[in-house]
Amino acid sequence: MSNPQCDHYLLVLASSSARRIFAEQSKRSVRLPRISIPRWTRAAEQVQAVIEAKWGLKAVVIDFLGDSPGRDSIIIAELRDGHAVSSLPLAHSWVRLSDIPEGEISGSERLTVERLLDDGSTGRGTFSRFRWIEEALNWVSTDAALGRAQFTGDVRQFNAGAACTLVRFGRKDAPPIWIKAAGDDSSREFRITTMLARLIPKYLPTIIASREDWNAWWMEDAGQSLDDVRSPEILRQVVLSLAEIQKASIRYGSMLLAGGCSDQRISTLRARIPQLMEYISEATASQTSNHAPRLGADRIQEIGSSLEDACFRLEALGIPDTLIHSDLSFGNILTGPHRSVFTDWAYASIGNHFLNYEHLRAQIAQETGTGRCVPRLAEVYRESWRQVLSDSQIKCALALVPPIAVALYLSRRWDWFTSEHRHDPHFQSYVRAMARQMGGASQRIELKEVRCA
Repeated sequence: MSNPQCDHYLLVLASSSARRIFAEQSKRSVRLPRISIPRWTRAAEQVQAVIEAKWGLKAVVIDFLGDSPGRDSIIIAELRDGHAVSSLPLAHSWVRLSDIPEGEISGSERLTVERLLDDGSTGRGTFSRFRWIEEALNWVSTDAALGRAQFTGDVRQFNAGAACTLVRFGRKDAPPIWIKAAGDDSSREFRITTMLARLIPKYLPTIIASREDWNAWWMEDAGQSLDDVRSPEILRQVVLSLAEIQKASIRYGSMLLAGGCSDQRISTLRARIPQLMEYISEATASQTSNHAPRLGADRIQEIGSSLEDACFRLEALGIPDTLIHSDLSFGNILTGPHRSVFTDWAYASIGNHFLNYEHLRAQIAQETGTGRCVPRLAEVYRESWRQVLSDSQIKCALALVPPIAVALYLSRRWDWFTSEHRHDPHFQSYVRAMARQMGGASQRIELKEVRCA
């Protein structure tokens, strides 16, 4: 019986030199190996680990076929350091594609694997081909003058796909380096990341080589993520770095908008409030469970009015717009001995920086052991911004932003409101939960009777 907490795949593990694939033998035929990985983990990382633990083979994932994990989903991986068939581990298990029954893999997936074995590439993207790892190492060795001899062969994948990748490469007597590619559909992240690396490089991992035709860049290791390490001093460093990158970006606002950052300024967000409230009403009408309180029509209207009022009041403070990360999760914040930097700029935008701080503050407040740091961190953030803003501007902005920050979080998924996802019950449930959170934050503003000079 399959584990519902795992995703299940068929594995096509191919040898680039032998042009054979790894198969499990049975008395009557051969079949593709089955692997299971824990749900909500990094699939490529888990697949690499399973292949090495189960068969003692080192591989790199080069593509995923299928719409979602399950019986029809296929992982294509390449055996590292190709060998002749006779010298392959478990040599008897390396077979031709024609030896695999049609019932195992058929249709377009079979044609894709056949193309890979015949041509060395599936044609689906930059990384859906044999030996792209070797080409990438040759590229960085040339552009960054890094000798191939310094690499250890320790290749650890975190993300993989036909047009995207995130891989860490170990080096001898030196920190590892990383390659990231944002994918053909996410060239925006490549443009924004390389632009920020030119304008405000201090707050990003150092880029040592970039390549536009791959939408990819090599970068130095920047330390551990906040997912792995947190302390009051590290959190203080993160909050200070966030304030510093925001202040440094003020002068580049127009350039960043022209360069691909989205417009999340308060005026833009405020203009969307009527549509947002309309969808919240629609999602509420679809609620069938009584486990959470249902928002009435009058309350939804009150929330919308309160949200618009908070936006008008925040705009009136005259706070300069800055760069906003828009996906400021702990995993996208890296900390080293002397600085904190921010990664994954795919959703970078221009807007009110207090909203970005509110997203970070809310995460810290929810974490066991770090919530008590929030008042001290708020003072660190205030102190940094006193170089630019008055105490009254800072105090009023911090009081007004909580419900607006929830609206901004929803606004990031604006394309879902105008697509087939609009009618997805899970998305509607998520929106209802966000609406209740927005309502609670609006009520707290009303109770505080926030007044702005």
